[in-house]
Amino acid sequence: METDAGKGVFGNLIEKGERNAAVKLDLPNGMQIFSQRMSGVRSASLSIAVKAGSSNEPADALGAAHFTEHMVFKGTRNRTAIELKEPIEKVGGTLNAFTGKENTVYFARVPDSQSDVAISILKDLCSGASFKKELFDLEKQVVLEEISAADDDPSDIVYEQFFQNVWDGSKYGNPVLGSLETVSKMSRNDLIGFYGSQYIPSNMVFSIAGNFPENFTEGFSDFENYSEIENRESLIYRPKRFMTLSEKEDLKQLHMLIGLEAPSRKDDDFNAFQVLNTLLGGGMSSKLFNRLREELGLVYTVDSGLISYPDGGLFFVYAATTPERYRKLIAELVNELRKIMKKGITEREIAYGKERLKGKLLLSTESTYSTMMRNLDTGLAFGFPLSVEEMLEKIDAVDEKQIQGVMERYFNKEWITSIVAPKKGTSGIYNKVWDEKGIIL
Repeated sequence: METDAGKGVFGNLIEKGERNAAVKLDLPNGMQIFSQRMSGVRSASLSIAVKAGSSNEPADALGAAHFTEHMVFKGTRNRTAIELKEPIEKVGGTLNAFTGKENTVYFARVPDSQSDVAISILKDLCSGASFKKELFDLEKQVVLEEISAADDDPSDIVYEQFFQNVWDGSKYGNPVLGSLETVSKMSRNDLIGFYGSQYIPSNMVFSIAGNFPENFTEGFSDFENYSEIENRESLIYRPKRFMTLSEKEDLKQLHMLIGLEAPSRKDDDFNAFQVLNTLLGGGMSSKLFNRLREELGLVYTVDSGLISYPDGGLFFVYAATTPERYRKLIAELVNELRKIMKKGITEREIAYGKERLKGKLLLSTESTYSTMMRNLDTGLAFGFPLSVEEMLEKIDAVDEKQIQGVMERYFNKEWITSIVAPKKGTSGIYNKVWDEKGIIL
């Protein structure tokens, strides 16, 4: 990977780097650019990540980041809503966005001939939103409907109450969507203020991959303002309780999540934990899927997950079953974790985790979208994109000793449970499989 922060800022970046290598550029206005030219493709995928997610919201405007994402698509000073979408969609392309805890990402995938148009539209979304008064109340209703849908979904609830519990007192524990109460109270000025303070070049990262014009950076030459964003929220793992339980009418299944603290993206344990997560719950050949579904038939769905931010992370196992089978499920799940901690992981199991991770990574290299998002993801975490070769080397370096060390350092800590169960179907739900500190018995 080449880095060029010197002269010729808006000139030809690619000539200084290898043809298929990621290139990093730091613009004078503080904006970062990651670009990777790909041979043999006729498309380009591009995105602008604004470092403004739900963890950056004012305390009195929870849900502002997500609501802002909605509003910018309603029109800008230069384009109406249809003028933002139609130029990309009429050529078969895609324009969309998503909001997370730390970032809001606007992205497009277009035929290569439309790269300049897509860049202009993304830039317009992130710098020229109009927040028209007559559209504000209309879009607020759309966001409230989205929140209501999430509040009805038990799989959403089980995750949200887990996050709120383990990140208690931190903005990371707040729902990305906000709540019906907070969004209902939100004013147009709240969004205008959030947009004005957060949507600035020094708080943005642009990522592009595929076939695109050599002079694409000229589209950002008039992004002049530079200022620092201060007082970033810290990620603090601080569980309030060892179990959270919600009951809902009209449910037939009990949804369960157990989890604990995991390493940050920059931690030396991350890659070993990533392999461990994959061999435990990644795919139909994983240990938990094979044991709990294939051998015992206790669940339809079971998987594990790893969330890693620059300052910390979470590991969790999700499963759903009928209330009367919960005792059996949790007992078997705990028993499987006990065996893993006691006997360790075999070389064959480690090989599964490593090869699956490496294979998915290699398959992603053929997609301009996956390449663009991979560079954005690693660039946001480390300050520069990691090459596929670097990522493969990190996975290959994981061995049995590292996996065992990760389990000893993390799996003997407090396990936190989140449950969403049918109302009146929770008899015996507090099965004594944890001690008073939340550690597996």
